[in-house]
Amino acid sequence: MANFNQALPAAFADLQSFVPIWGSLETAEARYLQRQASRQEELRAFYDAMEPRIRDILSYLDDFPADHDLPASEHALFQLALGLTEAAAAIEVYGAPCVPFVDAPHHVKIDWNDGVI
Repeated sequence: MANFNQALPAAFADLQSFVPIWGSLETAEARYLQRQASRQEELRAFYDAMEPRIRDILSYLDDFPADHDLPASEHALFQLALGLTEAAAAIEVYGAPCVPFVDAPHHVKIDWNDGVI
């Protein structure tokens, strides 16, 4: 589990203010619910800070072996990258923190079953 105040790698220190929320969410469901609980202005600020940096973030994280746990700083950065997917949905698709015409908060359950869809 990520530390709520885990320092990010130095190259991404400008994103540190987002770690207490988005860097600590360990599941897709937690990120989904956080999007719904956030104000659009908060999501916009997160999106605007992360979106221009996502290629650099993913390129940086690519240098770490996929079959090992990430160091704490990089894990927090990875969690921010995952959080961007939710912020992007609010900014690029819905225009709001919640899915239009759906009661909030609502849950989505994702089941993984060895690649069988």
